[in-house]
Amino acid sequence: MNTIEITKIPVPGGELHVEVVGSGPPVVMLHAGFFGAGMWDEQLDLAADHRLIRYDARSHGRSSTLMADMHPYEDLLAVLDHFELESASLLGNSMGGLTAFTLALQQPERVDRMVLFGPGVPPVEFHDPFVLDRYREQDAAKEAMDADGFVESLMRLAVDGPHREPDQVDPEIRRRCWEMAMTTIISHHTATGRQLEVDVRSRLEEIATPTVLVVGELESTDLHRMAGEAARRMPNAELVEFAGCGHMTNMERPQRANDLIRRHLAG
Repeated sequence: MNTIEITKIPVPGGELHVEVVGSGPPVVMLHAGFFGAGMWDEQLDLAADHRLIRYDARSHGRSSTLMADMHPYEDLLAVLDHFELESASLLGNSMGGLTAFTLALQQPERVDRMVLFGPGVPPVEFHDPFVLDRYREQDAAKEAMDADGFVESLMRLAVDGPHREPDQVDPEIRRRCWEMAMTTIISHHTATGRQLEVDVRSRLEEIATPTVLVVGELESTDLHRMAGEAARRMPNAELVEFAGCGHMTNMERPQRANDLIRRHLAG
């Protein structure tokens, strides 16, 4: 196994915790909201053929807390510039998919290919009653300063999904996601800055980057809707459904995810 190199990249008002492993064409990994770079552990096998770069987004994990509003794709650009990469392929899950979509729209020459798992398309809108109920729970938990209640609601939303009970999900995946989310909440609850969205949805036809969109069969209706719309409207996009899993598709089905990533990145 290659050694993971850890570095800190300065960004306005803070720094990013970045990990690099492997050699070959560069791939940047963008994690889901409240989690961190560790959600890509199952994809580190790809370091045999690629230079993998993964980082904790601002107000997540070991990166700085966000104290002013910013566009997340600016941090992604800072990572590419730090490593002097003219372009890279992007892997994204959920929030990471938003960042990938936005860079592919704003600066398409910097993005080679994308594989996006359960991506939202900004501006993200939720209508699924299951999702809205979880957001109400999370608001109540925040009000009560109940970190455990907040994280458990997040697990129900982002790991279990609307069609499974907690005991139907791999307990190790749930444990790892719980720990990443708790680290983020404890470390960054003082954040005053927001991650801003760019309107990508109205301009999906402009994103010509070769893209695979992956959605879990047991995912919320909102994520199925957004991924499906993106696949229909983007000129070089393909939609793939992973049976029997929810939002954390790359963690629940790592072998299938890695095979798909290798195939797509090889063109």
